[in-house]
Amino acid sequence: MSLSAVLLIVFKVRSESEVKVKDLMERKEYEIMYNIEDHYWWYVGLRDLVFAFTGRYKSNSKSKLKVLDAGCGTGAVLDRLEDYVECYGIDSSEEAIKFCKMRGLNNVVKASITSVPFNDNFFHIVTSLDVLYHLQVKSDTEALKELYRVLKKNGILILNLPSYDFLTSEHDKAIHTRHRYVKSELRQKVEQTGFDIIRITYRNTILFPLFFVTRLFRRLKKSTNARSDLKPLAVTLNKFLTKILLFENQLLNRIDFPYGLSIFCIARKSRRKEKE
Repeated sequence: MSLSAVLLIVFKVRSESEVKVKDLMERKEYEIMYNIEDHYWWYVGLRDLVFAFTGRYKSNSKSKLKVLDAGCGTGAVLDRLEDYVECYGIDSSEEAIKFCKMRGLNNVVKASITSVPFNDNFFHIVTSLDVLYHLQVKSDTEALKELYRVLKKNGILILNLPSYDFLTSEHDKAIHTRHRYVKSELRQKVEQTGFDIIRITYRNTILFPLFFVTRLFRRLKKSTNARSDLKPLAVTLNKFLTKILLFENQLLNRIDFPYGLSIFCIARKSRRKEKE
């Protein structure tokens, strides 16, 4: 057997092994998410912010709202929205869909955010929480165009995304982060798609210094192994962090934050774009 043939076999075996390890890590990550996201501080704070707005929108609507969660993960957002709106979800991961089914969510399908399998002008609200940054989303611009397409006229888009590439860490490698955003960049992308910005602000600001120092310390240690930060916390610590985010959400009712770990954006499908 030639050397090139041996190298080809070794490369193939190694590639298959890496894929298996990656799939195993993904399954484990979704399993952890499913088990803790109902009470984990990061998700609780984000859902509180999302539901505060969808609740206000619902109170102004005479018909039952149709809501899409684009990149629904294991379905915690849909599970709570289902009580008062008509919910749908898409996710590119088969594992995520399985966990959604375990919650009893039936209107979920495996699909890419760049090819949403719904008709034009179908949804009143589309949420996409920490999705556009992902490596599997080859073009965030194309994804935004798809979300624009499936929204009804004056429909609402709700986005949450990680901020600042300089915060990239082992956690980002573990969850396959392609890019972390800044507010001006996200505003430009959203507006160029045809949306009118209602609100865009940084969030998760109070905890920003702690996370910045922690990630800077890890970088100085030159730690390069992919390692997710998503793991169960002590009950007391989790409650404390949750209270910080809920307090911050109250402040967000009055002010925008100049920096933070995430960017939160609410936009409306523009009628001007429809007329062009």
